[in-house]
Amino acid sequence: MGFTVHGYADVVPPPPLDARALADAVLGPVAMVEPVQGFAGNQTFRLHTSRGVYYLKSGTTVEAEARACALARSVGVPAPEVLVVEPSYLICAEVPGGPSEASAVFEAAGRGFRRLHSLRGEGNWVAQLQQTIERLDVLADVVPDDLARRVREVVPPFIDTVAEVEPVLLHADLHPRHLYAVGNELTGVIDWGDAMYGDPLFDVARFTMSGEAATEAFLAGYDLRRTPDLDRTLSSYRVVWSLMALHAEHEAGGDWFAAHIETMTRELAA
Repeated sequence: MGFTVHGYADVVPPPPLDARALADAVLGPVAMVEPVQGFAGNQTFRLHTSRGVYYLKSGTTVEAEARACALARSVGVPAPEVLVVEPSYLICAEVPGGPSEASAVFEAAGRGFRRLHSLRGEGNWVAQLQQTIERLDVLADVVPDDLARRVREVVPPFIDTVAEVEPVLLHADLHPRHLYAVGNELTGVIDWGDAMYGDPLFDVARFTMSGEAATEAFLAGYDLRRTPDLDRTLSSYRVVWSLMALHAEHEAGGDWFAAHIETMTRELAA
């Protein structure tokens, strides 16, 4: 069965036999399996059972994703409930509702992520940021030379300014499509496959790519006031996030580059 991921056609194989067998053992007979559109680097399937709908996700980061979901739930952030996790796949319960554009939901997300960002962890945030620059040559066929030169001029000095940040748990791909709600109630924050430890403003910056109205609602919930310094930091992190996304897409064999190049170009021009 084929479907489209980021603008290119891909043929998605069924879930591994051991994963399907485990799903049957945990959930009872699985009546139907549907592929779910997603990132090129992993595969996700919707499982229909007599007990309800569940999701099976395979990839190299599922164990870290399961840990992030459990930690998020421990501070009241409604991440998916993971029922089973193995080194190459996990099974989680469906989150009620669907993506929302409601300001009340964005405010609730802001409050939740302020709690999430109280969870400190280990990791070298600066080294992770520096790696995106050190590996920029890998993207020579994707990033125009002038843009690469500008990135090398601007981003390393910015990295120096966040060297003292204490890493906290990040979702790292926070935007409205990952916020589920029923009415004005936030019922879930999905897709923790990019979770890492780093600067909380990295999450905030990713969300600000969702537009001004969504940003204002989220910041109100997070209790974060806009200042020129904050805006500059968020702009720099939007460049860094886009560069990380380019690396991930390129490594996975995808071709969704244009939007990230456009964001980097716009932010660096500003």
